[in-house]
Amino acid sequence: MPRAFTAAQQGIWTAQQLDPESPAFNTGEYADIAGPVDTEVFVRALRAVVGEVEALHGELGAVPVFDMSLQEAESWMAADMLRLHERDFGHALFRVGADRVLWYHRVHHLVLDGYGVSLVARRVAEVYTALVRGEDVAPARFGTLRAVLDEESAYERSEQLAVDRAFWVERSTPAVSLSEGTGLPARYFHRHWAHLSDVDTLRSVAKELGVTWPELVFAVVAAYLAGRTGAGEVVLGMPVMGRIGSASLRVPCTVLNAVPLRVRVDPGDGLAVLAGRVAAELRAVRPHLRYRYELLRRDVGLLGGRRRLFGPVVNVMPFDYGLRFDGRRATVRNLSAGPVEDLSINVYDRADGSGLLLAFDANPSRYTEEELRGHASGVLDLLSRALDGPEAPLLAAPEVLDGDPLPQVTPVLDLIAAHRHGVAIESATGDIGYPELVSRAGQVAAGLIASGVGRGSIVGVRMERGVDAIVAILGLLSAGAAYLPIDPHGPQERTALVLADASPAVVITELAPGAEEAFVRAEPEDPAYVIHTSGSTGIPNGVVVSHRALDSFVAAATERYGITSSDKVVQFAALHFDASVEEIFLTLCAGGTLVLREGTDIPELLGLCAERAVTVLDLPTAYWHELAYALSMGTVKLPETVRTVVLGGEAVLAERVERWHAAVGPSVRLINTYGPTEATVVATTADLTGPETPIGRPLAGVRASVVNGELVLSGPTVASGYLGRPELTAARFGRDGYRTGDLVRLDADGQLHHVGRADDQFKISGHRVDPGEVESALCGHPAVRQAAVVGQELPCGARRLVAHVVADHPRPTVGELRAYLAAHLPAAVVPGIVVFTASLPTTSTGKIDRAALRLEQTGTAVDGALTERERELLAVWREVLGRDDLSTTDDFFESGGQSLQTIQVANRAGVEVGLVFQYPTVAELAAHLAGGGRGFAPSSVTLEPDVLPGTERADRVLLTGATGFVGRHLLADLVARTESEIICLVRDPATICTNDRVRAVRADLAAPRLGLNDSLWREFTGRRSVIYHNGAAVNALRGYDSLRAVNVESTRSLLRMAAELHYVSTLAVTPPDCPEAFVAAHDGLRSGYQQSKWASERLAQLAAERGFPVTVYRLGRVVGETLNTADPLWRLLIAGIQLGRLPRLPLTELWIPVEQVARTIVHLSVSGRTGVVNLDGVRVDLAALPGWIRDYGYPVTEVPLDQWLREFTGDETERALFSAWAELPAAGGGAAQGDRTIVHRNLDHCVRLGLLSPPGTKPVLPATSHE
Repeated sequence: MPRAFTAAQQGIWTAQQLDPESPAFNTGEYADIAGPVDTEVFVRALRAVVGEVEALHGELGAVPVFDMSLQEAESWMAADMLRLHERDFGHALFRVGADRVLWYHRVHHLVLDGYGVSLVARRVAEVYTALVRGEDVAPARFGTLRAVLDEESAYERSEQLAVDRAFWVERSTPAVSLSEGTGLPARYFHRHWAHLSDVDTLRSVAKELGVTWPELVFAVVAAYLAGRTGAGEVVLGMPVMGRIGSASLRVPCTVLNAVPLRVRVDPGDGLAVLAGRVAAELRAVRPHLRYRYELLRRDVGLLGGRRRLFGPVVNVMPFDYGLRFDGRRATVRNLSAGPVEDLSINVYDRADGSGLLLAFDANPSRYTEEELRGHASGVLDLLSRALDGPEAPLLAAPEVLDGDPLPQVTPVLDLIAAHRHGVAIESATGDIGYPELVSRAGQVAAGLIASGVGRGSIVGVRMERGVDAIVAILGLLSAGAAYLPIDPHGPQERTALVLADASPAVVITELAPGAEEAFVRAEPEDPAYVIHTSGSTGIPNGVVVSHRALDSFVAAATERYGITSSDKVVQFAALHFDASVEEIFLTLCAGGTLVLREGTDIPELLGLCAERAVTVLDLPTAYWHELAYALSMGTVKLPETVRTVVLGGEAVLAERVERWHAAVGPSVRLINTYGPTEATVVATTADLTGPETPIGRPLAGVRASVVNGELVLSGPTVASGYLGRPELTAARFGRDGYRTGDLVRLDADGQLHHVGRADDQFKISGHRVDPGEVESALCGHPAVRQAAVVGQELPCGARRLVAHVVADHPRPTVGELRAYLAAHLPAAVVPGIVVFTASLPTTSTGKIDRAALRLEQTGTAVDGALTERERELLAVWREVLGRDDLSTTDDFFESGGQSLQTIQVANRAGVEVGLVFQYPTVAELAAHLAGGGRGFAPSSVTLEPDVLPGTERADRVLLTGATGFVGRHLLADLVARTESEIICLVRDPATICTNDRVRAVRADLAAPRLGLNDSLWREFTGRRSVIYHNGAAVNALRGYDSLRAVNVESTRSLLRMAAELHYVSTLAVTPPDCPEAFVAAHDGLRSGYQQSKWASERLAQLAAERGFPVTVYRLGRVVGETLNTADPLWRLLIAGIQLGRLPRLPLTELWIPVEQVARTIVHLSVSGRTGVVNLDGVRVDLAALPGWIRDYGYPVTEVPLDQWLREFTGDETERALFSAWAELPAAGGGAAQGDRTIVHRNLDHCVRLGLLSPPGTKPVLPATSHE
């Protein structure tokens, strides 16, 4: 260490070394001086005092003096506090009015603590007053640092040190917090100011109770913490000056310590009792306050970042600065008291008659600003109630609802094995009876047991929904193990996190027949399954559900739902959602038949129900909303066999309930369910018979307690906790049960109603989303500097996630960012809206204002010129996507549309789902439905007579598609190989790095006249350019009408600006013989993309015939050292690698490196070459791809494309895209020429991007490998 330190300084110095760039140890305040100040004299006073204070050990340096507003001054100070400074301290003066000056004082906590700062401030006031009055300055009465150090050294050698250590170690106990987060102290903190004006009542009540007012404050905070956590004992942090009776009382330095204050809180405690208990605790600890916080953490083994000695800190600072500068009073405003590990409540009593000022500070990695405001309000409300009635219980008695007695509980495997007749599972590939199901499960168990799997083992199941997956689950349960469902189509990074967290002994991906059968009986407390939920740190939390919990849930829910052996239940949910537990085990344990669904389209599902005589539907609430809408509109009909519908996952819309009742009537039972994964699927249910939408009453055996508005669940169905997270388990699973974080109310009929969340978690389509997980993923993108994600619920009931992003340049597009997130997060939690902004809104303290972000909405009036059909479709678009800013030309998918939402659009608009893919804008779909689509008619592609070549020489370049995979390289080559000015037509100019040669202009290729305003249109058509037309919409699903504007009409507009046209096309427009010339329309032009590119080539051909210098460059598949994430082939390959199977693709293609494409186009264009150029590449046989991927290390198998598409259960949008491969004609390619190297380099890039895990990092093994 650089010099002799006090014990407090040693701890701070060590902490600073852990994060040398952190400004967290900056402390600061400003004095608001009422009256004119002689700033020159003030600086003289500062310089004098700095020279007197040993701890400052340095020159004063410059003291800036500013003339600015109060708000500007506070912003300047906030920014200064967030910087790391070379000097340990700094000062500034702000003239914010004619007779008002602010003195800002920043100092590193290593140098001065709060009391030390107060000593300096009083001395500055004293010296300034003397100087301005022309009086002699009295000598400073400061003591010496040596005396402080000697005193500490004597204590460290004394017997008292051991006595104090023993005292604190014996009293150490786990601490609870108001947050379940585990973040270390951050570089900044959230702050919320509050004011308590009625100090007289506080002091009066304290006097009546025989305690001090700070002891009342401690008592109220302890009661609040106990009430929110359910803990019977809490541990508060208490900073102590450690100066009374010490040499340090007169020395400006840092000696501050912090100690844990244990407080027992009983349910009936009033303020009088609890304050007395706090006072007694303070008397007990007072003789031992010198023992250092850092030593105690070491002594009790709490040095890990997730471990804490105490929860919230209460720091009462009752010392009065009494600052007067030449008689002018100053009030002091604290800016920071140092790092905040959890939550700190700083109470300032300046004894000036203005009341108490409270600063609530929170670690932003553990609390949102909304949560902080809520806690501040809760503490102050509780304090107010306590002062009104000191004898009344501080904790509101919980409202308790007990479920009926639990019926007989039998292990689920015993129940299933007891059914010797009947069909257990019906599927498209065949049925399976109960005896065969039990026998096959026993065979899987035998194989697993032989490999060492047994009781307590965790076994992963990464399989498609189907009979084999259910057999695998029952088999591993029969081996005594717990199952870990893994989404076979989930993002690779999340899968890797789940595997790393759970460390399964085996991951089953497929089954093979066996001969032997086996069975191991698990104990009730053994884990039955582990399902991962969203975590605030970005790491999913594994919820461990025991056999006792599973067995108890099945017994209770079977009775509540009335499931019997005569029922047929659709297995709808993916296996990694706990709703599948309900569907599978309730049905099979009752002896019913489980019917496996295939698609998710509503008519398809109802057709399956009718065909299979389904009696029970168990649906996600979001999906049921669409079913209710479709039924109410009469577009579908519920089969008569359906008698019960169970829904759950998120709040039910009352409007949809009304539609349901009107369409279906009372003949079908409608059950609304509620339950977090931590309570084993479902905890409460309500039969929805009227317009109300309660979550109802608890299942048998479940106790639901409402504690200060929060729902707490207890009983045998509560999960065991979080896998490998004892602190998080302790925080959420208290002695009174599991704290759900859901706020509820109990009505007069004894039914619970959900009213909100106590945190920022949000539910969308049944997914519980922690914004912190999404933000963590966003900030993993190299171009994202800062991100904030909020959930919004719109007036129509639609829900959406909105990501507000501050990005570096070149900025990623929304599509690129959403594609990146899709590779890291489940599809349903990828924000539907990404808003780029220069900065995030902040509060007055400079922190992110999430409340303001939630309120940010834009509105766009409906154009009066729209047709009725366009109005209807636009209303559907806006409602489904939760955006009121959409226009008729906004692309559904680029605006955040996902697979379930295509079903919603199709359902509400009364169209086929495929049309949403083909015509993804309102204008296109409306035109198609109205019969106004032109369709592809080659003879209609003509060029207007007034489109003629210019005569002047062009001295600039106009480039489209500059932000795409080819366009980025083309722009770079144009900059390097030409000297022309380059104008990039792009949707967002911020995505282009401009300079003196490169200019970015906002444009839209799909809009008339490219979306250019009149001025730019006149500029570009009046002065011709060399056009490089590289931009296009590449989509195999969209029809010609949908692509005509962007791919054809853009070329027509660009020809009006062209001195030369260099058009980037595709080999897909050519017939099999692939001539290097313009071609006539032919039967091979099947997709809308091929047709639109041919039509654009036709316009180029017509222009060439009129004398335009035209060159067309036809490309095959463009590849590169880095991956083109938009390439459909690579999207298919990534999905196949994640699935473990690849489709056979009997095709050959030309692959050409992107660098070669750009270099060739620029070279040929500069040389004056015209006509059609088919760029040469390497012929690649796609049938060779699986072998190359296996060579890389991924153990993929091959299946026919149609089978692969059936097995693919990922996003419906992706499925539709992949289906387009089936439309391509087969072509023999012979031996593959390459390009294995490019494939492996692109796989390297996938790994670097996190799209795939490195091969071999986590083996995914079939059960057969252990037999």
